[in-house]
Amino acid sequence: MHSWCWKRLLCASLLLSLLLWCLLLLAGDVQKKWPVAGRFRLAPRGRLPARPRLGAVQGVDFASLFAGPRAGPRCARGQVLLILVTSAPGNVEARHVIRRTWAAQEGRPANQWQTVFLVGQAANAEVAQRMQRERQEFGDILVGNYKDTYRNLTLKVMHGLKWASEQCQPYYILKTDDDCFVNTDRLPTFLAELNTVRTGLYVGSLFSREKRQVIREPSSKWYVSRQDYRPDEYPPYASGIGYVLSLDAAEKILEAAQRVRPIPVEDAYVGILAEEAGVRAKASARFAKHNVRWRVCNYRYLMVIHHLSPREQEAARRSMLEARSACRDSLEVTRWK
Repeated sequence: MHSWCWKRLLCASLLLSLLLWCLLLLAGDVQKKWPVAGRFRLAPRGRLPARPRLGAVQGVDFASLFAGPRAGPRCARGQVLLILVTSAPGNVEARHVIRRTWAAQEGRPANQWQTVFLVGQAANAEVAQRMQRERQEFGDILVGNYKDTYRNLTLKVMHGLKWASEQCQPYYILKTDDDCFVNTDRLPTFLAELNTVRTGLYVGSLFSREKRQVIREPSSKWYVSRQDYRPDEYPPYASGIGYVLSLDAAEKILEAAQRVRPIPVEDAYVGILAEEAGVRAKASARFAKHNVRWRVCNYRYLMVIHHLSPREQEAARRSMLEARSACRDSLEVTRWK
């Protein structure tokens, strides 16, 4: 009787061990097929990123952004200003309007500047071919090795800043969007002749503290998980409508990007990098988040205006040029504020 009990216990133990082993194998297989959701990873061209090793660099993978045979636009080194304009492959009209308004140059400007459009990979083959022809015709489009989506805007800006700082090395870089107006009649001259902050410059329209709260709602296009950014508030940062970086500040921000995990909120990420690099964000009212009925003389002060239609871009350029002579009696503001 005693021997029979021991045999039953031994069989039961073996069955339990076998069952536990099967469950562990099944759990491992499920984990491989269904990784934990909610983790934001920027993946160029839609490739799934490799699972990071302990101690591995978590920052921007710049090498992958430049992969491929695509050559960038030509740029003269040492220009006063390089303007980087984020644009989508299909935004052909917006780019054409900019080329014939504020990006148009009359002769050779005293303070040299240039405009370059930042674009990612188009999902539609026809759109991609059309963009390729446009790039060859105008020579002002920088194409990066990443899918062109809103959540990849951070990659777009990092790619553009890296290219600009290494290939062009302008004194200053302005990042803006293709629905913005840039006062190119004033900004290059202001930077070259009136600006007193020559190094460590990161200036734009800063968000107030209550608007720097990290959005945790998954349905929002600005959603950032706690895994990707732990604090509930971003450091001070300039709106993506337009901010100016001195070359040294851009280089420090790019160096920090190699070790700081990217998030899908481009302007906030630049603010995070600036804080990491010890670059202080500077507030300026010269960058207007909203397009209102600006008077002609406002164009002696404003440098970037957000949210303009093609027709409004044309009108803004006329006002910018009219302000040269119509507002000579108004006092020239020589500071950022």
